[in-house]
Amino acid sequence: MCGIAGISFLKPNPKLSSNFYKLRKLLDHRGPDYYGRYTNSHLSLLHTRLSIVDISRGNQPITNKKYVLIANGEIYNDLEIRKNNKTYKYKTNSDSESILALYDKYGIDGLKKLRGMFAYAIFDKKLDQLIIGRDEFGIKPLYFSLIDDGIIFCSEMKPIISLKSNKNLINNFKIMEYMQFQYCSGYGTIFDDIKRVEPGQILVIKKGRISNSIKNKLPSKTKNIKVIDEKYINASVLESISSHLRSDVPYCLFFSGGIDSMLLLHYLNKLKKNITAFSIYFASENSNDLSKITKDYNIELVRQKFSEDDFWNSIFFAADKIDEPVADYAILPTLKLASIASKNFKVALTGEGGDELFGGYGRYKKNQRFFFKKKSFFPKGAFSKIFKDSKLNKLFIYSHDYERLELTDGLTDLQKAQLFDYHNWLPNNLLVKLDRCLMTFGMEGRTPFIDKKLFEKLFFIDDKYKIKSGFGKYFLRKFLQSKIPIYDAFEKKRGFTVPIYDWIPKRIKNLEDLLMKQDFLYEYFSKNELKLLFKGVRKNKKLAKPIWHIIFFTSWYLVNIEGLKKKGNFFDLLSSFN
Repeated sequence: MCGIAGISFLKPNPKLSSNFYKLRKLLDHRGPDYYGRYTNSHLSLLHTRLSIVDISRGNQPITNKKYVLIANGEIYNDLEIRKNNKTYKYKTNSDSESILALYDKYGIDGLKKLRGMFAYAIFDKKLDQLIIGRDEFGIKPLYFSLIDDGIIFCSEMKPIISLKSNKNLINNFKIMEYMQFQYCSGYGTIFDDIKRVEPGQILVIKKGRISNSIKNKLPSKTKNIKVIDEKYINASVLESISSHLRSDVPYCLFFSGGIDSMLLLHYLNKLKKNITAFSIYFASENSNDLSKITKDYNIELVRQKFSEDDFWNSIFFAADKIDEPVADYAILPTLKLASIASKNFKVALTGEGGDELFGGYGRYKKNQRFFFKKKSFFPKGAFSKIFKDSKLNKLFIYSHDYERLELTDGLTDLQKAQLFDYHNWLPNNLLVKLDRCLMTFGMEGRTPFIDKKLFEKLFFIDDKYKIKSGFGKYFLRKFLQSKIPIYDAFEKKRGFTVPIYDWIPKRIKNLEDLLMKQDFLYEYFSKNELKLLFKGVRKNKKLAKPIWHIIFFTSWYLVNIEGLKKKGNFFDLLSSFN
């Protein structure tokens, strides 16, 4: 895992090129092991490396007579690409170089053959063009902005913001979208002039201008897979996990005790991998409830408590590290877990993508029968139950970015709902969380359930294997119940679920006093709207989630817009800022 950045210039600008390389300090956390750069009159490229594969020789940029490459991520079919492309002369054993091997043989079309998580930039010297791209699932981030001197791209937004001379304008529509869905959808970010390279998108850039845009879509099939069995699941999942284990450094497991992480645990044991598992628990939970299972599997379990103090003490820190606002409260315990695991490990396996692939979300169960009979198929947002007849109605927005979702003929309603999350929730919420939380501490997160080949094998299975008898992930639950009798696979979903519905109402008076003094909030909300929110929580603590969105947005704004540098307790910092 690494950090990449570059500028393609309309015309030479040595001063800006020199300033550009100062961005290294803003990307060091993504790649603390090595720093590399490339420059010519119209191009500047920067790479910070986290060494995972080919530690001694895999530094970047990788250059030869034809090309220059900087890349972030892992290519899981690297060995297969090398086997089938022997005419290309490799300089390293780095899996990233297989990107160049495919491009050299097939051109841009060859990049569709990549299997992995990646964001890359290839400079083709002969054609004098830059190609930047991102994996089909959007596992690895990539942003770009049109500037006066050309185009700048980067793994994160902060370096782009630091280099731009003009003030970055916040998109008010995206704030409303964030308040409803806890993230900003599609290619647009919260800033008007910073965009995402979309999942699967390839941009061709020539001297500061985008000359072409190509989109690699997720695999599709016209027929559903009607019959599966344990053998089919074993072969499919085992192959994906095996391919995600290539590493020259030790790896660990982030373990919630839910279906996805339990499935990972089972197959890691099947592969005879000794591994350390890291898990978070909250005060209301039994800190030893997973110890019997991990003991049976001969797994070292490191459990870390996440307290109410941890919650309030880490919000501003999280707002700094999550450079685009994502109000996923799981960010906070994930940051704490990464801070501990990173002391001994550089790679963590995680269960992200399991709910989207296997049909695990409660909204899939509720909407399975009538999901697409409605005019809208948006997931329930933070404000869905609150003040429907009040002025807060403006918060019930629907983004034009959502309308870009292409629905494939032949999919079931459930598959359409899952695909919606693949295009929106997964890349713009869960994977942003995973990337920033782990890269903050120089760790790489690997997601075996988000994989091109696994998607082809398991996304199109019959709906009855996903949802049955009121349970999502039905087939997996039955499978785990038979393999791990001590584990209740049909109990309530586990996860890094922070008890905000207890912690926020407890401090509601203090929160109201401090947040109502933040004048910048009135650029986006009226006083009456905010008062209604606080009043609502006092009547029903289940309405705490909208307040959490306001809390995180406030912290994000003060850090990223107002430049607040201090870290510490939320209430102390907010009090000192007034």
